[in-house]
Amino acid sequence: MKKLLILFLILQPVLDISYTLNIFNINLIVRALFLVFIFIYLLKEKHYKPIIILLILIILYFLINNFYFKYSIFNNIKYIAKVFYLPITLIFFYYYKDDINDKYFIYTLILYLTIYYISWIFGIGNNIYENGIKKEGFKGLFNSINEFSAVIVTLFGISLNNLIKNKKYMLCIILSVLVAFLSMTLGTKVILGGLIILFLYFLYKPFKEFYLKKGIKTKILIIFSIIILAFISALLITNTTTYKNAEVQKKYFKANKFDLNYINKVIFNNRFSFISKNHKEYITSSLVEKLFGINRNIVRKDVEIDLFDIFYTYGLIGLMIILIYIIYIGYKSKLKELYLFLYMFLFLISETSGHVLISPSVSLYFGIIVYLNKNVKKKS
Repeated sequence: MKKLLILFLILQPVLDISYTLNIFNINLIVRALFLVFIFIYLLKEKHYKPIIILLILIILYFLINNFYFKYSIFNNIKYIAKVFYLPITLIFFYYYKDDINDKYFIYTLILYLTIYYISWIFGIGNNIYENGIKKEGFKGLFNSINEFSAVIVTLFGISLNNLIKNKKYMLCIILSVLVAFLSMTLGTKVILGGLIILFLYFLYKPFKEFYLKKGIKTKILIIFSIIILAFISALLITNTTTYKNAEVQKKYFKANKFDLNYINKVIFNNRFSFISKNHKEYITSSLVEKLFGINRNIVRKDVEIDLFDIFYTYGLIGLMIILIYIIYIGYKSKLKELYLFLYMFLFLISETSGHVLISPSVSLYFGIIVYLNKNVKKKS
């Protein structure tokens, strides 16, 4: 089982691009088999209670969707799998006992970067934005750029942590350069902002220790240097693709003043307006729809802020399931340092760009963070 799990983790990039390449729905098949693997493991290890509760909820959702909404069997299973994928993987990685070396997560990151750069060098794949739109950005063979960005940021944080502990500083520098350049070619706010926050996180502790040991004159010189560095960094950011894309959006929406309208149009890509439209449907929906989600046969634009999308698509019960498991497993795991930071940061990404909490390729990493945190505690 351990070897199968390692293979599944390393093959994540291949599964992600298989959707774009239309390879026999291999992404859906493998992820479905992984859920079966999880159920077998938990039942074999006699963790009956959490899995039985989930099974009851899954059956309830299936029956409601089948008889009230009359969804097709395939769509029904697909929708249900998306909302339960995160709780199931959290439970699995919370209980999983075998040791998986951190190096496999570095391999996964390297494979993601390799596939991306091969597609970028040879021009294989797609741009993020359609022709005629002045924004720039290349996503290659990956389908959802928000999912891809969230995965890269998380794996990069895990990899940096491992490499720094093992004093492999040269590999740290190489990966940092590759990921930083990738953020330039993508042109999205998630990955650029995520990298800046990650670098600040890793630099804070050594900088604090260094700063406190110095005298008053050296401290003044350090502060002055930081101000200059911050100014230079701000100038560099204004030349990034991400910043230029934000300027294009700002001009398009005529958002010249920093207010709620600017935040909505430029930072959140006009997502707040979709909340308003979806909420009007929600208010007029039936009690069953309020509890289990508005009818998905109606064409509706997703908000791309996960808590809102879960609330409207899976109803109050779906939202409660996701939140209860995120909070409960996070609390029980007693997350520390980097893993607490990444856990909270992934949740923050889900509320700024979406495609995290109900995306199997990203929600998997909530469970991985829980597992790695547990390993650190076990070793110490």
